[in-house]
Amino acid sequence: MAQYAPAESQTFAYGAPYPQDEGAPQMLAPMQGGQQKKLFNPKNVFIATGMVLLTMLCVVPIWNALALMSDFNYIFWVGSDIPTWMVSLCLCIILLYLLTVMVFFNAAKPYVQTEQTIMMIANIFITLLGLVLMLISLPLSRQAISTYNNLMYRCDYSEQTHRLYEYSQVLHNIRRTPTCAEKYTIEECPGYEDAHPYTTFLKQMEGTFRCSGFCYRPAGDAALIESKSEPEGGRYLGSKGQHQDHITPLTLASSASLDKHVHSAGQLPPSAVGQVKEATLTYPPTLFSDANYQASCEGMAARDMKNFSGDIGFQTFYQGIYLVLIAIATGFLKLIGFCIRRDADYKATAY
Repeated sequence: MAQYAPAESQTFAYGAPYPQDEGAPQMLAPMQGGQQKKLFNPKNVFIATGMVLLTMLCVVPIWNALALMSDFNYIFWVGSDIPTWMVSLCLCIILLYLLTVMVFFNAAKPYVQTEQTIMMIANIFITLLGLVLMLISLPLSRQAISTYNNLMYRCDYSEQTHRLYEYSQVLHNIRRTPTCAEKYTIEECPGYEDAHPYTTFLKQMEGTFRCSGFCYRPAGDAALIESKSEPEGGRYLGSKGQHQDHITPLTLASSASLDKHVHSAGQLPPSAVGQVKEATLTYPPTLFSDANYQASCEGMAARDMKNFSGDIGFQTFYQGIYLVLIAIATGFLKLIGFCIRRDADYKATAY
């Protein structure tokens, strides 16, 4: 007759109770699969993909706006309103996309939530971003061109530059005194006082652009004669007239070339030629160091506005055009897809 072990010794036949940490994964495996399906459903995938793509498209405008906000030359002349608007509008478009998609998937009927509707939403926001970039680039480019013209051709009397010109002339008068000429910087001279933001900006220009003098006009008639020698066509950015600003060393400037330039203006008597040559070749001493750079600060600041903020404006405009063209091309491709699908369905029903 078979012998059976006591019940307490048969725990191996039925098995000991599974520890909770070992049995739990097997029991929750179906639940985890359901959670993954919920996490990676088409709604969440479309929302996440759209957010990533819009963020990538906004990276360049936001980066350019932050670069403009960190440029002391741009901020001094025109302020930070346009870059702030650029960053704010890009972020608002991303948030508006998120809100629109959430409302669409939660409130729209299931038969409306099709591939065509999703592509329509994507085209709407790509077009919106492109139009915003095109519109924001217009005042940015206009600021660069206007500031360039004021600095190069109306430096001493334009509303934008006249106040800084006055401070610069006062500081140069102090710098020319015998006691101050021997100092390393005008900050050590008697009579100097900080006048923020003008003195701070002049110091930054000298150190960054390695220039000397802002709209500097020597005392006497030479300054008045030189200011009248601006060509009539040189009042605009695209004209051929050149500003009286030479960065080349003084020893390289020939007397013959200066005589030719002065007589070409057609406004000066022969007795004033020597005075104009002196005014053209003379650079004032630097205010905040003894480097005495041979370049005018208004010319360097104007070129920085044109080559930096002006280029950012053109880049933003072209990026907006590209986005609008992409949205148009996507719409045409979707229309072609409708025609091909309709033709295939017609052939299937015919057979």
